[in-house]
Amino acid sequence: MIVELTPETYFDNVRTHGPLHVVMHYGETCGPCKLTIPHFSLVEQHFNVHGVKNVKFYWFHQWEELYKPFIQEHNLKVDGVPTFKYYYMGEVINEQTRSYNDSNELKKSITDIIGAIEKTMEMEFNLYAS
Repeated sequence: MIVELTPETYFDNVRTHGPLHVVMHYGETCGPCKLTIPHFSLVEQHFNVHGVKNVKFYWFHQWEELYKPFIQEHNLKVDGVPTFKYYYMGEVINEQTRSYNDSNELKKSITDIIGAIEKTMEMEFNLYAS
């Protein structure tokens, strides 16, 4: 299940140790976001069905007026939406501003980042462990 983050929950979730946290920053009226959201959901479902427990997925409404002070205070401004921020061990390790029109392309992007973490940290995520 993809969790909608708010200023109150953002860092409580993404700064926890353990899994890779993938946060899609989006705008409600953003055309590329609307195209990407179904693919983000499908990728999350794919990982969930295959028992991948160490990747967590989140939404964050970048253009929500009430969130602007939080975004400025914590330097969460992005150059555009959708932007994917990848957190590992509480730190941003990658950021991509782009839309995805294909679930497989997004899944590959996430698994490539997982591969880089595994190589760097000399650990395994066991992507498809049962």
